[in-house]
Amino acid sequence: MYKLLEIVDGNVIAEHALTQANFRIGRNLGNELQPDDASVSGNHASIVLAPSAYLDDAMEATIEDLGSTNGTFVNGRAVRRQLLKHGDMVTMGALSLKFIDEQALALGGTRILLNEES
Repeated sequence: MYKLLEIVDGNVIAEHALTQANFRIGRNLGNELQPDDASVSGNHASIVLAPSAYLDDAMEATIEDLGSTNGTFVNGRAVRRQLLKHGDMVTMGALSLKFIDEQALALGGTRILLNEES
């Protein structure tokens, strides 16, 4: 299972489970996460869950910027589309989210390294 931890001033203020194939983030109604933050676009980004191309019975989470005004950043780097890894920090304006992959936690430190595309 994947989730996003919403972080303000170093404290987790909310937890958002990624339970559907397309988790949308933005201020507009209909988005799964609707931050009350003018620096986040109406339809800012989405996280898409899909079967892994590399591991049987595993899923991958990819974040995609939806043409936002202020951009989407993963670990401080602007991205248009990026595969998320456990512990990645996602920022959109003043919104800070930490991506948690509970499957990676269960592996106890085993890492699978893949080439990333931006």
